Amino acid sequence: MDRIPILNVYYLLCYAWRHVQERDTKRLASLADLSTVQDLLGKILSTGVNHLVRRGIDRGYVERREDLAGIRGKLAVSETAKRALRSRARAACDFEELSVDILPNRILRTSLRSLLSPRITLDRSVRGEVRSAYRRLDGVSQVRLKRNTFGQVQLGGQRRVYHHLLSVCWLLYRSSVVDEKTGRTAFRDFRRDKATMWRLFEDFVTGFYEREQQVYRVNPGGRRIQWADPGWKTDADRTRIPVMDADVILESPERRIILDTKFYRDALARGRGPGAGKLHSNNLYQLLAYLRNRQAKRPDGARHEGILLYPQVGEEPLRAEVWLEGFRIQARTVDLDRDWRQIRGEMLGVVGGGGT
Repeated sequence: MDRIPILNVYYLLCYAWRHVQERDTKRLASLADLSTVQDLLGKILSTGVNHLVRRGIDRGYVERREDLAGIRGKLAVSETAKRALRSRARAACDFEELSVDILPNRILRTSLRSLLSPRITLDRSVRGEVRSAYRRLDGVSQVRLKRNTFGQVQLGGQRRVYHHLLSVCWLLYRSSVVDEKTGRTAFRDFRRDKATMWRLFEDFVTGFYEREQQVYRVNPGGRRIQWADPGWKTDADRTRIPVMDADVILESPERRIILDTKFYRDALARGRGPGAGKLHSNNLYQLLAYLRNRQAKRPDGARHEGILLYPQVGEEPLRAEVWLEGFRIQARTVDLDRDWRQIRGEMLGVVGGGGT
């Protein structure tokens, strides 16, 4: 899947991060000449940071300790006595100060700095934009990024730009590889990472149907599917039973669809044996379990149907339909190597149209 065009990667990210706006289409001209995902992420991040700075970067209260001539905030008694500050008419004080040096901004500046590493190849113009954005965050310190650093960020629901840019930072962090011998960081094209792309494809599909159609409600009541006839007797037994979380559930008065995304290089099993050219059996079994149990728990309404949706890049499309135990199940592919308007048409065609 590393052959997905950069422009289409941009679209996938916008839908996955719920950041599709009309002005995004105007950015395509500036993205058309980019050839690598690090250039794409660098362009998005630097452009977004410049926008934040022009609009007014967020500030927050941070804790400070300083030696002052007067008292501000809380007097640090032990520190003042230990260093004999009173003899110099000073006092150690702990106080809060409104500052740009808050965690979200630290993550942004640290991520921009990581892109400037000589181990990461960037287009010259993109590197210049990243360097300029880094300098515009003067006064913001860097932070050592860890997996839980991003979970410590608290943002209000209205800070849409921050949510978007921190998602870029998270992807950069996930794509950074540290050489254990040298300690240097290199960038790994996340299109080659199956786990990252699978999650991205799932989030894209959900975000696309939330925005681009009005026929179906998306994930009404959540994605969790309850077992219809649980047989456990104790809590210990219950914890051993896997939960069932569908990727996307679409509901209208006429149809109820459980859509399961898969990210395989080949939608059909390969080889020369009797299983070659067939749908992956575990995909069918999993989807059939979802259909059985949700139908049993929610019998009123249209009968459930299932769709297995696979990405493809420049290969023959898959259009298969079977009926199992009274359930209609389709297997479809969407070609991510096509013009975006064609991809949009394919995605709407998977669920029977319903564009806005």
